[in-house]
Amino acid sequence: MVRHERQNEILKMLRETRTVKIAQLSEYFNVTRETIRKDIYDLEEEGLIEKVHGGAILNKANNETNYLNRKNENDNEKRAIAKEAAKIIENGDTLYIDYGTTASYFINEILDKKDLTIITASIPLASELVDYTDFDVILLGGLIRKNEKSLYGPITQEIIENLYVDYGVFSGSGVDVEKGLTNFHMGESKVSKEMIKHCKKNILLVDYSKFYTTAMNKIAEVSDFDYVITDEKTDNDTTSILEEKVKKVIIADSGSEEEND
Repeated sequence: MVRHERQNEILKMLRETRTVKIAQLSEYFNVTRETIRKDIYDLEEEGLIEKVHGGAILNKANNETNYLNRKNENDNEKRAIAKEAAKIIENGDTLYIDYGTTASYFINEILDKKDLTIITASIPLASELVDYTDFDVILLGGLIRKNEKSLYGPITQEIIENLYVDYGVFSGSGVDVEKGLTNFHMGESKVSKEMIKHCKKNILLVDYSKFYTTAMNKIAEVSDFDYVITDEKTDNDTTSILEEKVKKVIIADSGSEEEND
C-alpha cells in the first residue's frame, strides 16, 4: 500500500473510531512505527487530525462541513455583507478574493464592474468568474484540497511572492476580536496570511455566526483589516470593540426582523 492510500485508510479509521494508536496502525499496515508517525504528521499538517501521545484523534473542533453544504448558510446576511463590500470596489481595481462561501456572494455583487483583475486560490470562485469578459482571472496554482476545491502549498505561496493588488477580500472559519481571524486548514491559512501582506487594503467579510468561534490556525489580527463588514445581528459590544481596532466597520442591513443583542 502506497503512502497516500495508507493515509486515506487512517482517515477512514478515525472517522469510525475517532482515535487510533501508532502501535496498532503499525501492526495493521505492517510498516514501522516511524512510518506511521510520518503519516500522522502529514495528516496533521493538512489540518485533518490532531496528534496525541501514542496516536491521533479526529479533532471535532476542526471538522468543517464542505463548501457546498455551507454555501447557503445565513444567506441573507452574506448577501447584505457582499453588497456593502462591492461598493468599495471601483472599475479597474485589482483584487484578491480569498477562500470561503461569503466570497461567492461578493462575486455576484461585482459583476457590473469593468476591467477588474481578480486573483483567487479557490476553484469554485474562479469557475464562477471565468465567463465574464470584463474580468481578467488569475487562478493560483498548488495542491488541491478536495472537499473545498481550494489550492494551497509551496507552489501557491511562491506565486504570491510576485503578486500585489489593490484590495484583498477575506472571510474565514472564525473571528474573535482578541484572537483574530482563524481557519480550519493550515495550508489555506498560510496562503491567506501571505496575501494579506500583498494587498494595499484588506476587507473582512464576517456574518454574526462567525464571531467568537476560533479554529486551529491563525491568519491575522482584526486590526490588520482596513474594513470589517458584518450584519446587524452582530451584538453591539462586539461592534464597539471592532470600531476601536479597525479603520472602518460597516454594518450591513440584511432585512432581519430580529433585534441586536
